[in-house]
Amino acid sequence: MRTFIVVGLWPVRKRIPSQLTEIKPIFCIMTGETIMSNESLIVQAAQSNTILDAALMYARLGMSVIPLKGKRPSLASWTQLQQIRADAVTIHRWQRNGLLQNVGIVCGSASQNLVVLDADGPASYAAFAATFPKLAETYTVATGSGKGHHVYFCVENLPDSIKAMNLPIGNLELCADGRQVVAPPSLHPVTGNPYCVHKPLDILRVETLIELAEWIESFKTKPQSAPTSFESMPPNHSTRLNPKVMEEIERYFLQQGYREVGEWLHGPCIYPHRHQHGDRNPSFGFNRLSGFGSCFVCGTILAKDICATVGIDVSTLGGLVENYSKINPPHQPTAVRLSLHLNEPLVPQEIKPPNIAFPPPMPPSDPPPFEPNFGVSIHDLKLPNWLKIYVEWAGATGNQTPLSFHLAAGLWLLSVAVGRRLYGSAPWGVKIFPNLYLMLIAATTYYRKSTAYKLAEGIALEAIPHMLMATPGSPERFQEALAGQLPGNFDKLNPTEQERFRKAQPFAAQRGLLKDEVAGLFGVINKRDYMTGMKDLLMELYDCPDRSSKETQSGVTIVENAALSILGVTTPAGLAAGVSVADWANGLLVRFALVTPELDYTERPSAITYQPPPPILTEGLHRLHDRLPNPVQTERGLTPPTALELDVTCWLECQNYGDRLRRLCAPHQDTELDERLKGVYGRLHVQAFKLATLMSALDWLDTDLPSPTLTVDHWAMGETIAETWRMSAHRLIEQMDRRGEASHERRQQDTLLRAIRQTGIEGVSLRMLYRNLHLTAQRARFLTQELVRAGLVVEQRLGGIESYIASEYA
Repeated sequence: MRTFIVVGLWPVRKRIPSQLTEIKPIFCIMTGETIMSNESLIVQAAQSNTILDAALMYARLGMSVIPLKGKRPSLASWTQLQQIRADAVTIHRWQRNGLLQNVGIVCGSASQNLVVLDADGPASYAAFAATFPKLAETYTVATGSGKGHHVYFCVENLPDSIKAMNLPIGNLELCADGRQVVAPPSLHPVTGNPYCVHKPLDILRVETLIELAEWIESFKTKPQSAPTSFESMPPNHSTRLNPKVMEEIERYFLQQGYREVGEWLHGPCIYPHRHQHGDRNPSFGFNRLSGFGSCFVCGTILAKDICATVGIDVSTLGGLVENYSKINPPHQPTAVRLSLHLNEPLVPQEIKPPNIAFPPPMPPSDPPPFEPNFGVSIHDLKLPNWLKIYVEWAGATGNQTPLSFHLAAGLWLLSVAVGRRLYGSAPWGVKIFPNLYLMLIAATTYYRKSTAYKLAEGIALEAIPHMLMATPGSPERFQEALAGQLPGNFDKLNPTEQERFRKAQPFAAQRGLLKDEVAGLFGVINKRDYMTGMKDLLMELYDCPDRSSKETQSGVTIVENAALSILGVTTPAGLAAGVSVADWANGLLVRFALVTPELDYTERPSAITYQPPPPILTEGLHRLHDRLPNPVQTERGLTPPTALELDVTCWLECQNYGDRLRRLCAPHQDTELDERLKGVYGRLHVQAFKLATLMSALDWLDTDLPSPTLTVDHWAMGETIAETWRMSAHRLIEQMDRRGEASHERRQQDTLLRAIRQTGIEGVSLRMLYRNLHLTAQRARFLTQELVRAGLVVEQRLGGIESYIASEYA
């Protein structure tokens, strides 16, 4: 037996051998003790006195830990934890923010190729141990339910995550990449019993778990087998789902109010009795392409089971499946040979309008895109008192408006009250002021988004009316207003309005702007020449320049001490129509926090009578505005206010967050981030700092300190809200794609693919495609090349002419 000498605690990991390894002692020169290998320390972690201690020790063991609420992640998203492990600072922040109620371990490559067998049920673990006695001799956890076990392995060749549910022996799931398991000493959310060590052994190291995976697969009947890709069925596949049945299922779920999320319909599970609280937080999705359902608890649900459960009689629709081989006989083109031009002897000339059935995509291996109970609810945020009262009052008054909109509006009010009078000096050499660009985006009417806008406007007009500026009519007039120039009709205004403009002059470039249809602003900027300067001006103002000068028809205007804050509302359809790809790329749109309704949105009870805002809202906002440096009267008039510098104790957390986001933007990943979102990711750490600044300013109001201190707790709240905005941007992209150009492009690709398949083994020329489908040659070539890259179509030369054939006939 060999002994390793290490400096500190951990040995250098060697490549895992193909055979199972023995336990190796390690001599630690720091303590003079001989300790067991890394794997044995997991038992000590599992027996920690607190969840925090366990999470920290799991992390030190090289595992990616995740905070849980019950058995579900308490983060808005845990994708990054599948790539980058959380450090001790992050784990402590989870604890302070109330997220670390239980602890989980992310399986797969993030935790050094950790794979866990989740055996749940009366006989699943016993069946496994009897079948694989050697594999059973590993570190094993007894779950808090009293009837399950988690069996841990360290695997050289990671398997796919697979599951076999509702078996006579119970449930079996092999958890690898994309999965997480609850770890000791967490408490089960139903029984209240702890997860504890069942076998205090090392984690067994193995080369592969192929036999175990095949054993689990063997429990799954043929109809239940779920392929792991979306590729089309091969031409000789015998059956396909009846499209009429698919349409009826889709119609049923839409009538039940299920939400459309891409190709999914998302709502409550059709088996609510299998869920602890009747699936109160919906976890079910129906895939409109494959016909399969997917539930976080129940797993994959077949179309036949969906029909039987919801009461759809498939016999009245022609049966559950069609015989695909009758529709498309193998090795035979489905289209007849068409007449040929003399100069195109090998290519069909005409394409009849495609009207042919094609095999549906296979069911996905991943769950629906969003799990709403994975997000941090706004109700759970520990907001400062003023902001908490504002969200509660606005949420009760505007009961149909999403709380995410009211929260954003409250933050905008704070940023307007502060203006440019508070900043943090970032280590990368810039000053960060707390101004915000916010866009509330939701479908018209239903979400009452303008209510959030109007309630915030009312508070601002009552507390700090001089900090609101009029909507600009042109870039020149906007520039003049920012420079503090009085309007041309100033002498005709009433005394109250004149006093408001005079009081606003020192704050001219650091006020708040309200825009009812903000997407229209993008549309005007992109279509009208005289508005072209507005885009550059808005981008420049977001970064709060000390001084900016522009030459206008009336002369040179100088804008000083800028810190503009914008609150606008629009719809996904309006935004898709108003913005271009360049708006994402050039930086203006991504400077906005793109806020959509929260995933757990519910309409709240309406108030019987209107309740005016609590005095603390207007008084608190006014007090915050007056507590910060104010203009000074001099012989030349009022001078602009100075700014206080924050005492910041969390720059490391800010930089770590920015670095994590940057890594998620790295090219050449398996699933590369949408290009439109990369700009959003690049500014989120700055937005989080702006939010943390506002939190610190509110806490500072109740102290006698000369300036606010921005602590790690303030940062944690800012980052949490920024993370909800990050997820919100993902939802917005999905909604815009369904309504906009991406949806149109998908329909064109589907039409083109059907047309190419229609010609069978003979293929079709590009010329015939664009002539018969009424496309330009450039557009047809672009779409077919996309199909070629997807492996659905093969390009070939027929008689020297550019032509295409479906891959199944190539």
